[in-house]
Amino acid sequence: MYLGFGFSTQLSFSNHARIINAKARAKCGLLFARLPIMNLTLPIVLNLFSTFILPVYRYGLPLWLSNVSNSSLQMIDSTLTKFLKRYLQVPLHSNNASIHLLTSTIPLSQQLSLESPNALRPLQFPPILNGYRLSFLQMSTQTTHKQYVQENLEKVPPTLFLSRMPFTIPSNPMYRKRLFREILDSNHYQICKTTSFHPFPLQTCLCIHCGECAHQYHERFCLCSSV
Repeated sequence: MYLGFGFSTQLSFSNHARIINAKARAKCGLLFARLPIMNLTLPIVLNLFSTFILPVYRYGLPLWLSNVSNSSLQMIDSTLTKFLKRYLQVPLHSNNASIHLLTSTIPLSQQLSLESPNALRPLQFPPILNGYRLSFLQMSTQTTHKQYVQENLEKVPPTLFLSRMPFTIPSNPMYRKRLFREILDSNHYQICKTTSFHPFPLQTCLCIHCGECAHQYHERFCLCSSV
């Protein structure tokens, strides 16, 4: 540990990423406990995340971000998606790409990657370093925000586009829960005869109302459903 950074002898910062990610998740829990987040609009909720959570990751960002494992980046991404899923009141197994599309966000690691090149601008280096480039800044082609959005869009299940896209996200938690569970077909378990857990509809799923195959969004087309 040196100046708040934990790294291995091979200069891997994966353990450091796990430590700060645990701190960020603890702050997320504190925000939900101390603030009426469930009754706020999405822009305000995202601003709260940027104000209280992102600074945990920004300290020394260019140094550690380029030297972490993919599993560490996935854990960082899950911090934002779990935060959003808790606000939207949808199951944790909901597709992450769909959540980013519906909230107009991108994975947290990609957001940090966009911020990383600008993180050293306020710093001044001695003249003796003129002409040198720091090794941890030698990244490959810099991906733009538009490219990240496109990459995320390609991971969205095509069936999501069978649903309606909301123009606004309700600040009322009851309406928001009902809307997004309908959009993501999160209530499949309520009409499926299969009692064992399965995150997505299977070909063997049968509707408890009509007895037909309970495919994705079957609830909308089931004539026997009382919902």
